[in-house]
Amino acid sequence: MKKIILIFITLFFFTSYSNESKIKTQTLNLFLGSEPKTLDLSISSDNYALEIISLINEGLVNVKNIDNEDTVVPAGAESWTTSKDGLVWTFNLRKNSLWSDGKPVTAKDYYYGITRTLNPKTAASYAFILYPIKNAKNYNEGKIPVENIGIKVIDDFTLEVILENPTPYFLDLAYFRAMFPQREDFIMKYNDSHGSEHDKIIGNGPYILKKWVHNNMLSLEKNNNYWNEKNFKLDKINFLIVPDENSRMSLLLNGTIDIATVSKPEWMNTFEKSNKFNYLNNPSLGVNYNTFNTKSRYFKNLKIRQAVALAIDRNELNQIMFNGTYLPAYGWVSNGIQINGKEYRTLFPGPLKAIIDKNIDPKELFIQGLKELNEDPVLEKVTISFITTGTSPFHKKYSELLQGMLKKKLGINLKIEFLEWPVYQKRTQEMNYELGGQGSIADYNDPNSFLERWTSTTNFIPTGWSNKEYDTLIELARKTNNNDDRLEYFKRAETILIAEDTVIAPTLYRMNSIFIKKSLINYNPPKIGPYNYENVYLDNL
Repeated sequence: MKKIILIFITLFFFTSYSNESKIKTQTLNLFLGSEPKTLDLSISSDNYALEIISLINEGLVNVKNIDNEDTVVPAGAESWTTSKDGLVWTFNLRKNSLWSDGKPVTAKDYYYGITRTLNPKTAASYAFILYPIKNAKNYNEGKIPVENIGIKVIDDFTLEVILENPTPYFLDLAYFRAMFPQREDFIMKYNDSHGSEHDKIIGNGPYILKKWVHNNMLSLEKNNNYWNEKNFKLDKINFLIVPDENSRMSLLLNGTIDIATVSKPEWMNTFEKSNKFNYLNNPSLGVNYNTFNTKSRYFKNLKIRQAVALAIDRNELNQIMFNGTYLPAYGWVSNGIQINGKEYRTLFPGPLKAIIDKNIDPKELFIQGLKELNEDPVLEKVTISFITTGTSPFHKKYSELLQGMLKKKLGINLKIEFLEWPVYQKRTQEMNYELGGQGSIADYNDPNSFLERWTSTTNFIPTGWSNKEYDTLIELARKTNNNDDRLEYFKRAETILIAEDTVIAPTLYRMNSIFIKKSLINYNPPKIGPYNYENVYLDNL
C-alpha cells in the first residue's frame, strides 16, 4: 500500500512535466535513496547531500570525463601555478564567478570555507581531508591559531595554499566539498539552521535549490548568475526521495525518473528489453562493508571480529543481491583506485584474501574469542545487534541474508535494526551499536582517500579503535612524493586495518549499472568527483 501511495504521489508531483513539456522546459527528474542530513558544506558527510551540493556549489576546479579518463579542469579558478617544490599552489579566481544573489565570489570566501571546516568548533567529519595544508591538522586539533595555517588571501581574486609536503593528489582535493567557498555573512545569519532549508542555503554553482520538502523531494533551478550558464541546458533538476528500490524501478520504467542505478536481474532484463534506455556499467570506486564497535561486549575481542569477517560469503552476497555485477571485497580500498597510473588492487589484491585462503574455521575462532572474554562458549546463546542504513525491502533482504550466513557459519543470532540514514549516523557517532553495515565511496582517486579515514583523529565512523603504527604509516604516505614508498605504506596500513586488527569487514566492491533514458543526451559522469550535468539535455528521439 505504501508503495502504491508513493508512486501516486510521485506521478501527481510530476504531472506538470509530461514528456512534451519536460523537453520544452528541460526538466531532469532523478531520485535520492534517502533524505540528506544537512546541506551545510562543512558538516555534511553523506553521498545524498553530495549530489545536491555538487549542483548548487562549485570549487576551485572540477573533474570531467574526457576520453573515458577523469580530468581536472578549471572551475572557480580559471588557472593555477605550483612552485617547483610542489608546496605552494596559487589559484587565480574568475572575476565573473558570482554567488546566486549576484555578489562576487572572492578569495576570502574560499579562505572562510576551508578554515570553517578546519575550525575545531565546527566538528566537521571531513576536516581531516584538508590535513595536507600546512598546519591544518594542528589548527583542527586546537593547538595553533587560524592565522598560522597555510592559506593566504593575496587579493580578492588570488588564493595561495601552502602544503606541509608535496601531495600528489592535492588538485583532486580542490574539487571536494571541503574546499568549496562559503559565505560568512550568510552562515552567521542562520547559525545552526544554515543548510537545513532551501532558503537557508546559498551557492555559486550552476543551480539553485528552490524547494525542499523534507523526506519527499528537492527541486533545483538553473542559476542565471553562474559564469558558465550558457553551457547548462537543463532548466530544472528534481530529486525525489524514494527509499524503496522497487518504487524507484517502477518510476524509471514509467518515464517519471530519467536515470537510475539498477541491481536486480529482473529489473535489468526489463529495462534491456524495453529498448528505452542506454546502459552504462563502470566501477563506482566504492565498497560495502561492516564496521565493528570494538568497545562492545563481543567485538572488543579480535578473534570474534575476525570470525565474523571470515563467515561472510561474499560471492553469495554478490550473486543474490547484485546478480553478480559487483566484486567480492578482500580489502578496504575499492577497485578502480589508482596509484602512479596503476590500479592499486592489481598491486595488492587484499589482506583478507590471504586469511580466507588458510581455511580457518570461523566457528572455532569465535569460540576461542568467547573463552578469552570469559563468556559462555555456547554459540547458540550469542546474540549480536546489527544496524543497517535503510528500511526498504532491499535492506531487509540483504540483512536477512547476512543473518542467515552468520547463523550457518557461526551458529550465532543476529538481531537486525532497520534505521533511516540520519538515525544510523547518530547511532554510529554515539557508538550506540555493535555491528553496522553501510557503503562508502572515494572522495578522490588515490588509496589515501580510503585509508586516511581510519586514522585516530578523523572520527569517520567511530569504532573505538586506534593504532599508532597505522597513523604513522598514513602520515608517512602523506609526506612523501615517492609512489613506490607510498604503495608500501598503504599495503602495510591496510593489512593492519583489515587482517591484523580487523576493525571493519569489507564485503563487496561496487559497480554502477546505470540505465539512462535514451532522450537524455551527453550524460557522461566522471568515475569520481562531482557531476554538474554540463551540456546535458533532453531530446525527443
